[in-house]
Amino acid sequence: MTGRLASRDGRGAARRAATALLAAAAVVGAAAACTRRPPRSHAVAIRSFTFQPATLTVALGDTVVWTNEDVVPHTATARSGGWDSGSLSTRQSWRFVAEAPGHHQYFCVFHPNMQGAIEVR
Repeated sequence: MTGRLASRDGRGAARRAATALLAAAAVVGAAAACTRRPPRSHAVAIRSFTFQPATLTVALGDTVVWTNEDVVPHTATARSGGWDSGSLSTRQSWRFVAEAPGHHQYFCVFHPNMQGAIEVR
């Protein structure tokens, strides 16, 4: 009978240890989730045939909004071909959510000398 009680106590101790470990992992996970900042929005003005700012650093999940302030149409087109605003007329905007980390170069299809870059971290 003593062997059975010891076995039960051993399983109970293992269960309590596993429960404590899971609880600790949940606390750590919740703390990590609390330290993540909510997504932000960043503006890029298309003005005087330039992207302003020409380079921008954003976090994963952030939104970049291009707004054409020129009197002629422009685009914001990834060199990789991964995204394209299409033609933006005066005062028209386009939104892009940064979903892939890395350095992303873009340009205007109509005016290839217009170039910009987004660093997604």
